[in-house]
Amino acid sequence: KPLQAKSPTALTRATAFIHREYTTKSYWWDAVEQARRLVLTGFVLLIPEKNGFVRLVVATLICTTYPLILTVARPYKRVEDHVLAVTTSILLILLFLCAGWSTIFLSIEKRYQGADPAYVMGFGNLDHLVNAMIAVVFGLPILLLAYLTYTGSIEAKRQREQERVLLETNRALADAALEMEDGSHDLSLIHI
Repeated sequence: KPLQAKSPTALTRATAFIHREYTTKSYWWDAVEQARRLVLTGFVLLIPEKNGFVRLVVATLICTTYPLILTVARPYKRVEDHVLAVTTSILLILLFLCAGWSTIFLSIEKRYQGADPAYVMGFGNLDHLVNAMIAVVFGLPILLLAYLTYTGSIEAKRQREQERVLLETNRALADAALEMEDGSHDLSLIHI
């Protein structure tokens, strides 16, 4: 309640590192983020190892729903944090999908000795998938960095413009105050 009322207490100040980046109504979002991490790294491992593909499917489903929930909830104060969270979630989805595809590829090779996985998967060598994964892992962060740099420059330009307008306004007010002190300004015209 003190967070929503915007009246800081000793507890809210001590735990600010947890809720500082979230909007006031979404102060609890860090618990959701931690639960997602716990499910992806802990609870998915409760699925037996022989069902490794089911693990990948569950992890992919969790990672697929998270950016959708993120986009609807919009818990972050800054747009850049939201973009970063969605981008990393999409990156995780792509990695889990590629891991699933490689599992299918290897299963086809193992189970059907003479079969060519290219008939099912569209590629005959796992190296193509690995190269695509590497390109995505390095390409998506580069695109994200370019986007954040672009939005940062726009924000800096907007902030400089606000500072310029504020400075001009302060100068105009100071000049008006000086004119009033000199008595050279007719106060009867102020109501116009």
